Amino acid sequence: MRQELLYQEALDRGLHQQARLKTLLAQMRRDLLVAALLDSEFQDQELVFSEAAIHRYYDEHQADFRRQHPEIRARHILLTSQREASARRQTLLQRGESFAEVARKYSHDAATRNEGGELGYFSEVENPILWAACQGLPLKIISEPVPTEYGYHLIQVLEHCEAGTVRDLTQVRSQIVEALVRQHHQSQLDQLVAKLKKSTDWAIAAPTKP
Repeated sequence: MRQELLYQEALDRGLHQQARLKTLLAQMRRDLLVAALLDSEFQDQELVFSEAAIHRYYDEHQADFRRQHPEIRARHILLTSQREASARRQTLLQRGESFAEVARKYSHDAATRNEGGELGYFSEVENPILWAACQGLPLKIISEPVPTEYGYHLIQVLEHCEAGTVRDLTQVRSQIVEALVRQHHQSQLDQLVAKLKKSTDWAIAAPTKP
């Protein structure tokens, strides 16, 4: 109701008759209609790309997937107290239990718990606290409890990656699929425009002088 009252007041004041607003409204109408056309062309498409296409894009765009900063791949178990974290660490060390299974059972990090505590790859820029906690920690060794504002972490470093190395395909698969979707849509858009050029009488008008 508020929006409608303001709209009616704008009409009463004749703002829609201003030349600048007329131009903006006309452009907005054109943009909305073009967007609706593109939605009608693409919205029902279910795109599936072959593994060969994904691998080919990955091989041809290696430079796009190089790391800008050193990265670490690690996993963790988040616990509420230092005492609990120390106890879980002793259990892991003495009984040889699976780090991933303990994470699934006891970690308080809902975002990573079901993935066995997997944090994925991260740089110092992205996660400076965990990055600092991982420094000097040998691969596969379980850290002492690391306190943060979220609780106490048990961390296990799985991989070190230097700047300039290429990310694995598994890391960039979704990025590649998005790029392939954009390529597909751009190709279809180009085909549609070419078709319309052939089937429609059109011309580029000379700009009018102010």
